[in-house]
Order: sequence, then structure tokens, then C-alpha cells
Amino acid sequence: MRKILSLIILLLFVAIHAIAQNHVNSVKQEYSTLQLKQNKLERNIRELTRKNSTLEVRIQKMQSDNDLLERKIDSLENVCKDITNIQQVNKNTLSTKIDKTKSDVEELLSNRTLWGIGSVLVILIVIATIVYFVMKKVKNGTTSIDEVRKAQSSLEKAQAKMQEESVRLDNKLLEIAEQQLSVQKASVSKNVEKKEVDHSLTLKVADEITKIELNLSRMDPSVRGYKQLSKAVQRIKDNFSANGYEIVDMLGKPYNEGMKVIANFVPDDSLEEGKQIITGIIKPQINYHGVMIQAAQITVSQNI
Repeated sequence: MRKILSLIILLLFVAIHAIAQNHVNSVKQEYSTLQLKQNKLERNIRELTRKNSTLEVRIQKMQSDNDLLERKIDSLENVCKDITNIQQVNKNTLSTKIDKTKSDVEELLSNRTLWGIGSVLVILIVIATIVYFVMKKVKNGTTSIDEVRKAQSSLEKAQAKMQEESVRLDNKLLEIAEQQLSVQKASVSKNVEKKEVDHSLTLKVADEITKIELNLSRMDPSVRGYKQLSKAVQRIKDNFSANGYEIVDMLGKPYNEGMKVIANFVPDDSLEEGKQIITGIIKPQINYHGVMIQAAQITVSQNI
């Protein structure tokens, strides 16, 4: 009986020991797992710490860069203010130049008109005086062919002098007009947002160019300043073309009823019957980018 009891106790001891050993092994396994997890967590923490340090360095650098950018922005704002002030000054100066040059153009146009009237009166007075003396001598029978030729020569010299002076004034007019057109172009370039275009100066200059071309067609090319004036006219017309303006050439062209013009008709028996020809341009037709902004005023010779 005692042996059986000892055996039972031994078996219980072995069973308890086996259970304890299993529990110990399980605890050791869990400990190992936890140890691995802890090591992994420590590695992650170290990695996160390292990344955090890197991020802190980057944040500090970004803060430094941000401070630098803020200083640059402040500097740029000051530069922009200076540029704005300079542009305003330039705008005011440009506006003053435009007004002054426009005034010069208008004054020169006015003076040119007055000079033209005065020149015609002077020529008429000279012609009347010469004719008076010639007629007086003819009436008295004392005139000669030489005297008539001298009178004719005097008239030609007076006319040539008048043409030279006219060419000189026209050259001066176109010189000022070119300056004004340059100033106007600069003004438009600085104000590209402005949708409406002021055509007033262009129309004035175009009217004068038409008058000048008509005068040139009636002059001898040997007149002093003729070539210079012709080149100036062509230069301004090229300038117009480059900026979208077109001066429509009508002189010598046939007239038809469909034209959008203001026409004055004069009879001319030298033309073929039924013909109507444009023989004079008072104001030219001006197109801007293909759209008419000024209708022509013309003289039409006709045989109807």
C-alpha cells in the first residue's frame, strides 16, 4: 500500500514537474517573443529619433530659408514700389512730352498754313507787280523780249524760292511728326491694357502727308530738299504700315458710285466720255487693321 502511495506521489511530482517545465518553456518563449518585439521597438524608436532629428534639421533649414525668402520678398516689394514710382514719373514725363510735341505739331501746322497763305499773297503781289510793269512798258512800246524774259526769270526764281521754303517747312513738320509718333508708340507700349487707341495724331499726319505728296507731284525733283522730303514721307508711311495703318492710294484711280467717300465733282472735257477719275485728295482714306477710321474727301474729274 505504501509503495502504491509512493508511486502515486512520484507520478504527481513528475506530472507537476512536467507541467511546470512546460509553463517555464512557454514563459521563456513568450519572453523571447517579447524581447524580440522590444528590440524591434527600440530599433524603430532609434530610427524615428534619427528621422526626427533629420526633420528638425530640415525644419530649421526651411525656417532659415523662409526668413531669407521673407527678406527677399520685402526687398522685392521695395523694388516694385521704386519701379512703380519710376514708371509714374516716366508716365508723367512721357505725357508732358506728348502734350508738348502735339502742341509743336499743331503750332507748326498752323504756321505752315499761315506761311502758305502769306507765300501765295507775296507771289501774287510779285506777279502783279511784274505784270503791271510789263504791261505798262508794252503800252508805252518800250518793252523788249529780253525784259519779258527777265520778268519770266524773276517769276521762276520766286516760285523756286517758294517751293524750297515749302519743302523746308514740310521736312521740319515731318521731323516733329516722327518724334511725336515715336513718343505715342512708347506710350501705347507702356499702356498695353488700354483698349481704345487714339488715332487723332495719325490722322493729322496722314492728311499732311497727302498734301505734301500732292505738292511733290507738282514740283521739279531738282528743288533743294525734294529727295529728303520724299524719303521722310515714305519712312512715315512705312511706320504707319508697321503699326496697322493703311493710307489708301486713290489718286488717278477710276471713281465708282459704291465708294464710301465725300466727293466733289468737276467737269473735264479732256477725259473720255463717261469717264470719272479721282484727280485730287483732300483727305485720304485711312484703315486701321483693315477697318476704315477715316473716309476720303476727294475731287473727281468727269466727262458725263
